[in-house]
Amino acid sequence: MVEAPTLDPWRYQGWIRSIQRKLLASEDPSSLIPELIQAYSEASKHIALRPTDWHIYLSIATQKALDEEQPSNETMQSILQLHNLSLQDTIDTSLHLRFASLILCLYSTCHREPFVEDVYETEDQVTDITGKSYDLSDLVKNWTKLDQCPKLCSNGIYAEPKSLSKLVPMNDEQASSELSLDACRSKLRDIYAHCAFHTKESGAVWRLYHGWEVSLLKVCCSVVTKTNQSQEQLELIKQAYLARLQIPHGSIEDTFQSYSHFVSTYFPAEEYEELLASANKLYGEALVMWRSRERFEAAVNQESSSLDQWMPYLSWESHKIKTLRTSKDKTHLATEEELGAALYRRALHRFGWYPLGQDEKEERHLLRPPTPAEEKAWNGKKGRKSNKMIEREKHLARVQVRSQCTTRESLWLDYAALIAHTNSDSVHLLSVCENATRVLPSSGQLWALYMRTLVNCQRPRSQFDDLYHKVRDSGTLQECGGAKALIPFLQAHIDGERILATIEVASAQHIPPEEVTLYADLDKFMHIYELLVEAVAQVGPLRKDERDASYALEFYAVDWIERAARALSRAAGPEAAAGLYPLAESVWENATQGTSSPIQAYLGAAEYFSRHDDNARARHMFRTGANVRNSDENKLPVLERWVQFEHARGSIAQIETAESRLKSESDRIWRQWYKSMYSNQAIEQGNTSSYSASNGVDSQISPMISGQAGSQNEAHMEMEPAMQSAVHTATQSVSHHNPEPDTSTAQSSIRIEGESRDTLADPNPENSSASKRKADDLMAQDELASDSKKNRTDVTPPSRDREFSSIMVSNLPPHAQASDLLKFFKECDGILEIVGPRPERTVDCESPSSSAAQVEFQDREAAATARTRDLKRIGEHEVHIAPSYLCTLYVTNFPPETNDEQIREQFGKYGSLFDVRWPSRKFVQSRRFCYVQYTMPGYAQAALVEHGKQWTDEFALQVFLSNPSHKKQRTDANANERELYMTGLPRNAQKEDIKKFFEQHAPVEDVRLPLRPDGKSRGIAFISFHNAIEARRAMQATNSTRFLGRLVAVMLSEAGRHSSAPKPEDPELKRARSVVVSGLPQDAQEAVIQQVIEKALGSNSVQRVFWTPARHDSSATADSLVELQDAETAGRALLLANLDYDGHPLRIEPQRSFTHHALTPRTASRGRGRGRGGALGFARVHNKEHTAEPVSQDNAHNGQDKFRALLYK
Repeated sequence: MVEAPTLDPWRYQGWIRSIQRKLLASEDPSSLIPELIQAYSEASKHIALRPTDWHIYLSIATQKALDEEQPSNETMQSILQLHNLSLQDTIDTSLHLRFASLILCLYSTCHREPFVEDVYETEDQVTDITGKSYDLSDLVKNWTKLDQCPKLCSNGIYAEPKSLSKLVPMNDEQASSELSLDACRSKLRDIYAHCAFHTKESGAVWRLYHGWEVSLLKVCCSVVTKTNQSQEQLELIKQAYLARLQIPHGSIEDTFQSYSHFVSTYFPAEEYEELLASANKLYGEALVMWRSRERFEAAVNQESSSLDQWMPYLSWESHKIKTLRTSKDKTHLATEEELGAALYRRALHRFGWYPLGQDEKEERHLLRPPTPAEEKAWNGKKGRKSNKMIEREKHLARVQVRSQCTTRESLWLDYAALIAHTNSDSVHLLSVCENATRVLPSSGQLWALYMRTLVNCQRPRSQFDDLYHKVRDSGTLQECGGAKALIPFLQAHIDGERILATIEVASAQHIPPEEVTLYADLDKFMHIYELLVEAVAQVGPLRKDERDASYALEFYAVDWIERAARALSRAAGPEAAAGLYPLAESVWENATQGTSSPIQAYLGAAEYFSRHDDNARARHMFRTGANVRNSDENKLPVLERWVQFEHARGSIAQIETAESRLKSESDRIWRQWYKSMYSNQAIEQGNTSSYSASNGVDSQISPMISGQAGSQNEAHMEMEPAMQSAVHTATQSVSHHNPEPDTSTAQSSIRIEGESRDTLADPNPENSSASKRKADDLMAQDELASDSKKNRTDVTPPSRDREFSSIMVSNLPPHAQASDLLKFFKECDGILEIVGPRPERTVDCESPSSSAAQVEFQDREAAATARTRDLKRIGEHEVHIAPSYLCTLYVTNFPPETNDEQIREQFGKYGSLFDVRWPSRKFVQSRRFCYVQYTMPGYAQAALVEHGKQWTDEFALQVFLSNPSHKKQRTDANANERELYMTGLPRNAQKEDIKKFFEQHAPVEDVRLPLRPDGKSRGIAFISFHNAIEARRAMQATNSTRFLGRLVAVMLSEAGRHSSAPKPEDPELKRARSVVVSGLPQDAQEAVIQQVIEKALGSNSVQRVFWTPARHDSSATADSLVELQDAETAGRALLLANLDYDGHPLRIEPQRSFTHHALTPRTASRGRGRGRGGALGFARVHNKEHTAEPVSQDNAHNGQDKFRALLYK
């Protein structure tokens, strides 16, 4: 039997399974039923039972009650209470159906009404915690060998309701009161409300409740004359329908059809239209909400769906709720919050439980009944082991499942955070905390949240104390979670005690709690100090590998003592406070007792003695920490701090000693890194040697690298085996070295605006010549490796995460260069690209006093490391660093003729602009959006006030902060499948009329009505719907019908889908209407080039711009090929003068013959920003020293002559 206070799910699981094993092997299983009921009862008091365990428990408990000669009212109440308790731990629908069916059965028996079989029996399928459909019909028999228990349907409903009639005591007034119509209706509504927002399975419970209400209505209507009771019942069902129609769910269309049938059956015909119209509004809103999440539901409702498939849905729902909370329109906020809470409960029903076993194999075993054959096969696989080995394996199994528990803990914490913001009172949050700690009792974070919530809700102190002692005495956190679970729990207890003591003092002194100095009260100080000592003592017995390496409790205790000492010193003098310091010293002495204590303990002790000017003891702690042996930890933090300490307080000899130790440790770590790198290169070279040989690559490469690695290993690289797994981590902490080269490509490339550099990371530029020779060796290997991959076609470059791996660096010196940034970020991982620096200008400042740049790193982690350089200085300038996406706005819905200059003028007033990025309009001319990038996040936040402002009467700006984590598929992807093309419209047709015409059949997303120059309709329209099904439905309903008196044709918009390829244009005609624009800056944008030329030549004069930036030299210019509307427009373009692009004078020349210059444009792969590197389009680069002279007057006339000659050909 399990010892009383344990909270370990595996121990209860083992206890219950051992009894089930006896039951399945016994000839008389009924004799063991009381023991099994006791085990289930004890377990349900402390932990959450899984749904299948609840079904077995309810079945055997119900059968025990039925076996009584005459069950009393108390017996019936206990069974009802047990069914109700089964709903507290999970949103499992089968348990809801089971409880509801029990209530219906008992009500029918109590009131002697005929049982309505068609209402009671439902074939709705529900899923278990694995996502598979339930089959509960033989569950009890398979697990207990009992045949006489109440039978269940596959979905949990009692299969033989009349067999439960014995539970209702005859002639018992109290029982009749408990099973009255109002009481049963209230219970059923509570059951339904508990799962109403389960969008997939709540319909099963709803149909059970609704069917019962309808059966009551039929009884009322059977009377010849309708009574008030039947009218009340009608109104009650109608309100239930309306409430259901407000909740988005998978069968909402069926619910609306059912309501329509109900109204037509029971209400007068003249009321039908009015009732349906009022319900249709609720139905329409809920249907839109359902359709928005339908694609997510399809993903998560798969049988084998994983948490990875649920996370996008959870993130989307959380973001939607956060958006609504900050929105002015909060109409649907309450519904979304309920949907969000239900979604988290559904996810937790699948993924929130403490693991059933240590791996999938054991979980599959535990999900099968423990029959003698199953247990024999399982024990045979495990083999005979000693008790010591069994205990060791149990401990390793608990350690192994901790990573799974961390994921599940995070899901519970997210759910609690959602609930904390949803409810103004904390009753619901307390319920969530209780539920979470029952389901996942090994989580110290969840217990900590529970304790803090109790304090925050001002619950009685006894409740707080009882919870602490219950968890502490159980030993579950130490056994299942280790220090990672125990430390947060102990900290939360001390925090709670501190806050409760503060409230107590504030109440006694009649002052606000903020003014209480708790550590100044000696009694309160000692109380908290004793709790801290007790907490440290609880961590002590843990295994060495499970203890807290950060020493959080020790730091907490020392800080508490020092604050009290300072307060006492101010009040009574330094001598009075001197008695407290030995308490802090004893904390660090105990922490550093072991010969191999963690480095953090020595560092904390040294810092403490340093603060109190005890230099000798501080130096001793630094030296001892640096000499710790058999430690896998990185010693560099202790050594670096020791060097700083000696520079401030030590002698020359002491400084030299610390410096020498730091250099020795740094060299040791780098030797390990080189050895690891050479090993990886040798493995990679071995894997690719066969491929290299087949491509004619020198076969001596691999032996040479291996030989080099071997020589280096013998001479310099004696690596401690314990450190091999920590080489990369230790390497990153050497702050004055460059990052590790990327061995997957054997080359590190940094792209800077205006130049391209191939660099090799030198781990220590100031090291001896031996280190430089190592770098040279690496350079040679890089070149060889790159040669070996010249002809490889299967090598794909790593994907770039530009949005999250880029940072904006502002307030740089006005004349800063890219080299300054390379030097500034030399401690960070590899830089991929630098855009800038560019001067920071605002609309009211012509002479910039600073500059800004965008720096892209290899990954997010490297960018996060770079952000730690925020507020550091370059010269006299304090540099500001922020994620690039926080400085960027997405701007759309401006007029089509809006250009770059207008956008900069509109948004430049909020702060200095770094860039305005425009989308390519090469293929879609109607794309109207851009990205406005500032140099500081505050400027972007300030510019959000532009959202909703009317740019013109027809266009209201839409401005959003760029959020790359919520990227969506392009809205025009597969648009033809959900877009209709309408012809035959009258000239006076308006958008509103068209939208109303189609919304009778399906919700309309957008209507586009092309207009003639006089503002009248062209007779055609394009109507977009949310999906292809709605589009086809609307097309079938509206095609060949009359609209505003005209017969219209409606078809799918499939322009170009079946059209044949266009006939190739005559190259000479194409050349005649194309020009070459020279003098463009390297960061020019295709859309802005088009704007500049159309500003001079007129709207729609440019057909296509072929431009791909290529950064060869920051001072270089480049050419672009521009295809104009016709040859006449090209001739006018050649006559243009004083044309410039952002201050760069432009020259326009005719496109020369293709026989002289192969300038055939190729499809450009456009990048992000004001130009990305690449050379797939037409971009001819001119260096400054080779820049062509300005076009002379003769040349201009020559161009006109050529143009005239072209016209008269």
